[in-house]
Amino acid sequence: CIRDRRIDQKETRQRPMPPFMTSTLQQAASSLLGMSPRETMQVAQRLYEGVDLGGGEREGLITYMRTDSLTLSSRALAEAGEVIRKQFGDKYYQGTRQYATRSKNAQEAHEAIRPTHLARTPDSVAHYLKPAEFALYRLIWNRTIASQMADAVLLKSVVDFETKLDQGAAVLRANGSVVSFPGYLRVADTAQRDTV
Repeated sequence: CIRDRRIDQKETRQRPMPPFMTSTLQQAASSLLGMSPRETMQVAQRLYEGVDLGGGEREGLITYMRTDSLTLSSRALAEAGEVIRKQFGDKYYQGTRQYATRSKNAQEAHEAIRPTHLARTPDSVAHYLKPAEFALYRLIWNRTIASQMADAVLLKSVVDFETKLDQGAAVLRANGSVVSFPGYLRVADTAQRDTV
């Protein structure tokens, strides 16, 4: 005989990840895009050096990709806020977020890895990029924008069931969560569907 023993529900907030530095970009590109660290840096180098976007001149699409900084410039922060409000609405933006590098030896001469212009969405440059370049640019754009978006709000539930056994009782537990406000997940989730 199984009977409902206890149901607990609580609302939790989930914060976005910081923008990329070299090591986290390599890890994400490996797990989400199947790129080796070497390939990731080669593709990032091409995005940094520039791509012809139809005007006859090469334009760099990302900032310098060898960095252990998580900082974004004030211009990038302002641009991120504009893009988020325009594409997702005011409730998805709650002000700028700055992230601190935990390493004591971090050299923050450069910014975090980010698009040079956040208004330049992945879809707007897709026509000019090779598949690997597009996938990596989209990953960087998504992470940068997500890092400045509102927290996701989840409703987590825990249900304990008690069952009677010959030798006593056993408790079975079921866990689940429902997203009540996606926040930064609106962007972060799309990054996980990228393929090269």
